[in-house]
Amino acid sequence: MEVDEIEMPEPTLKEELSEWACNFGITHNALDALLKVLQRQGHTELPSTARTLLQTERKFKVDMIGGVETIKYDVADQLKLHLSKYAPDTTKDLQSINISLNIDGLPLFKSSNKSLWPILCSINLTPKCIFPLSLSTASSKPKDITFINDITSQLSKIMQDGLEWMGRSLKVHLECITCHAPAKAMVRCVKLFSGYYGCDKCDQKGVWDGRMLFPEVENLTLRTNQSFRECWQPEHHQAERTSPFCSLPIDMVKSFPADYMHHCCLGVMRKLLLLWTRGKTTVRLSRAQMAVVNEHLMALRKVIPTCFGRKPRVLDDLDRWKATEFRQFLLYTGKIVMQGVLRGDLFDHFMAFSTAMCILVSPVLARSQHQYAHELLKFFVEQGEILYGPRFLVYNVHSLLHLAADVSTLGCLDNFSAFPFESKLCQIKKMTRSGKNPLVQIANRLEENIKMKLMNERCTTPKLRSTFMLSNRECCEIVSAGRSGVFLCRVYTHLEPYLLRPCDSRIYGTFKGNIRSTEMRDIDERALVRRAFIVEEDHGSRVIVTILHTL
Repeated sequence: MEVDEIEMPEPTLKEELSEWACNFGITHNALDALLKVLQRQGHTELPSTARTLLQTERKFKVDMIGGVETIKYDVADQLKLHLSKYAPDTTKDLQSINISLNIDGLPLFKSSNKSLWPILCSINLTPKCIFPLSLSTASSKPKDITFINDITSQLSKIMQDGLEWMGRSLKVHLECITCHAPAKAMVRCVKLFSGYYGCDKCDQKGVWDGRMLFPEVENLTLRTNQSFRECWQPEHHQAERTSPFCSLPIDMVKSFPADYMHHCCLGVMRKLLLLWTRGKTTVRLSRAQMAVVNEHLMALRKVIPTCFGRKPRVLDDLDRWKATEFRQFLLYTGKIVMQGVLRGDLFDHFMAFSTAMCILVSPVLARSQHQYAHELLKFFVEQGEILYGPRFLVYNVHSLLHLAADVSTLGCLDNFSAFPFESKLCQIKKMTRSGKNPLVQIANRLEENIKMKLMNERCTTPKLRSTFMLSNRECCEIVSAGRSGVFLCRVYTHLEPYLLRPCDSRIYGTFKGNIRSTEMRDIDERALVRRAFIVEEDHGSRVIVTILHTL
């Protein structure tokens, strides 16, 4: 019998209750009370406590390592456990797996300095599976990072000997370690980006002008694995300290890519918006211009699809924007709401940045056009100094010069983005319910959750009014569902470029169409290539924007 022919039994009440409790973070006290009510109503087959229902085990030992409370997992066991959650078709022919790591800290409580420092691992299959290799808490940023040593030691053995799984030995390759700049400096035992030799990709000496600036754009001397391990530039390294990751067979420069969530979205895009709204009068938008932009952003709320998670907000809420909102503005909405409002040279400068990021975030374009994206980013950095002054050239802006090189090594930006790790960190933070033993609480909640979930690729049926790009680069809007797998669609047949500078916008999936140049067709679901959304303009004109990032 084929795997997909096996009929799965209907879940029992006990199983459904367990899944419901995990999905909605129901506390054990609330679940205990519910179970007692259900038992009184005749469901005597149910256990009387949440701990029994969820099979919560009292097995986690908290060690004190270098002044940091830590729960360590067996890396091989964690990899095997989470590989087993994938569908058999995904793993049956596996000979090797690629993994990524993330190390970051987050505060646990508003009334305490205690912070959580998990080491998260991602199995880079579809979908990505993210889980902890260790959990640590500290009252401040750890000065002693020996809590990482056990994980690197286990990884070294697995990368050398392979992972025994399902009767075969899988090769394990550590693709990258994704961290924001302060955490990256901490785990690599180097100076912070605020230091004179703080760039982790080149040996340029910074210039102090109230902040550390990196003015050089040409003829940069790049760091290499050899130069890092042999400390060719001692000023870059912390004295008498060696990174635990030096024990692994990885490139100590290329394996620590720039994370575009922090560098580009929360860094450069936020900086540009602050300059346009609060900067010098030479670049700042007037109140009337800001009102126009806010009006456009509010109008876009109606057309932004639900897959984005957040709708556009006005510029007055800029201090509360999240990284996903800056990404949305950078890749999709900024070019629409700023055209005709932002001064011409400032808009062209922004579009060089936006276009480069659209290219680097696209799995297809990143392979073939990353060098062109590098030229755009180089132009952006050079012109930034002219338009906004020399103090524009901070570390985040300088890092753009190294971004395309990371893409040429690791693939599109979402291959090494912190976005999925940050999402997991938010889930983990919600698992703490009191200040008592937060590490054990989190470990227990994670253990309960892993028993419930299978790593099946998300597959949703296209909804009415959804917009998709077709394989022949036409665009369609679903009008109604026909027979199985076929939809009646309004197809936009004559698509023109929305913008021509710095290049034809059709290259990165932004088009201009017209409602008059459409026809109704039956479209097979398999012809729907990528999600998109449509923005209505005057006289039947439409702007069609392809969604490029990984959803």
